[in-house]
Amino acid sequence: MEILEFSLFVLFPAALAIFALGATYRLFRYVFLYRKGVYIHRDRSFAFKIKSLVLSFLRPISFNLRTKPMEFVFGFILMHAIGLILLIFLLAQHIAYIEAIIPFYVLLWPLAIPISPIKGALTVTSPVGVKQVETLWGPLTVILNGDFLAIFAIMGAVYKSFSKLYEKLKGHKNVRIGDLLIWSILLAILITGWLASHHTPSDIVGYRAILGLHIAFAALFVVVWPFTKYFHFLWGYWYGKLHEWYDVAIKRGA
Repeated sequence: MEILEFSLFVLFPAALAIFALGATYRLFRYVFLYRKGVYIHRDRSFAFKIKSLVLSFLRPISFNLRTKPMEFVFGFILMHAIGLILLIFLLAQHIAYIEAIIPFYVLLWPLAIPISPIKGALTVTSPVGVKQVETLWGPLTVILNGDFLAIFAIMGAVYKSFSKLYEKLKGHKNVRIGDLLIWSILLAILITGWLASHHTPSDIVGYRAILGLHIAFAALFVVVWPFTKYFHFLWGYWYGKLHEWYDVAIKRGA
């Protein structure tokens, strides 16, 4: 069995199962093992509660912008907001494969981002055949394309990898091995994904091998993700801020 088939039909399903177990464990800790404090309830207006909800999400962003501006720019803006989020969910090649698993994802085809800035129309190969993609982005594909976004995502991943390694070498106890590993895996996913999207190497054997490595690194990322601090970005931040808002603004009225 070649690496592409092994990654698709063995590694990734197994990774999803391990991710489900790890995520369930983390969610259990978030929901049931938090400390319930003693508080005095104060009645507050609806407007106050909405304002508190917005501020709950903005405060950590503002804090990181003031205290760690470089990490905010490279980690949040370049790697996530501009790079990864758009690449993962809107890159045409990814939509082609996700729709084979989640049929309603086909609705996102008009927003598909091409891999190349040269043209907005492209052909992608999906599990259900070859698809011709016409994007609505028009001239914006000069910047809204996989090549351009991948540059920002790779810059962010490189910065995070070296910054975490530097902190580890400086003896920071809050940096664990998993934190170093997750950024290295993410960088490998981005590089192999870029190579595969450009069919590099051009021969079919080499292309299938690099695509297989791309999927294998993605599977490894899915396995490691729930057991690292990076999981906080997906769940800890969103759930944590909602829980903080409910506990502080709704229950306590503080």
